[in-house]
Amino acid sequence: MPGRVFFQLKNPTAGCSPINKGLDVQTIKIYLLLAVLFASHLLAFGELTDKDLKQFESNLEIGGVRITSWKNDDREKYEVLQVNTLQSQDDPRQYDMSKFRVRLAVELTDSQKNTYLVKFTGNAPEDYNSDYNGEDYWKLYMAHGDLGRIKISGYVVEYGFMDGETFVVLAVDEDDSEKMQARVQQQTTQLFPGKVYLRHYYMYDDSSEGDTESTEMTIKRVKE
Repeated sequence: MPGRVFFQLKNPTAGCSPINKGLDVQTIKIYLLLAVLFASHLLAFGELTDKDLKQFESNLEIGGVRITSWKNDDREKYEVLQVNTLQSQDDPRQYDMSKFRVRLAVELTDSQKNTYLVKFTGNAPEDYNSDYNGEDYWKLYMAHGDLGRIKISGYVVEYGFMDGETFVVLAVDEDDSEKMQARVQQQTTQLFPGKVYLRHYYMYDDSSEGDTESTEMTIKRVKE
């Protein structure tokens, strides 16, 4: 799916009011985040051959996206975006799994209809069980914190492979991305101020237990 772009970005400084400089700076930051998130996969491919690319595209997909809420032991409430990715079970033996990457953009809306943007990019872990069955789960946690009640009102998920310094997007899932863009252009969306982290686990075939979950781990944020 390389070449598909959800956000057509205009000049980030256009229409900025000189009265509220804080909002202008924040709006520009949001535009830059979106530009990185949705335009970088238009870069030319590096080391991947056409055969490699076709193999990835045919053997990799986003299986589904689920939205839930969760509370930790301290009763802190989180919104959770859970992404299921599916790919060839041979990948750990043929590729460096840490080159697979998920990139997420999520819009949150509070009870006052204010909207917030979350952006998180993370790589798959390096170590996979040799009996990995090709199924991964990524869970993005976003704390309610001082905002009170919030909900996920839109998202874009990109999954792909790092080809040198280039992120090659091979699968995309989105919901209400056009409305997300419209709110950014109207300068009503803010950067999310709360706590955000990404967790990951995968499935593998255990000789005695069958399909088994790996130990869940926290994924570090990748700077772009």
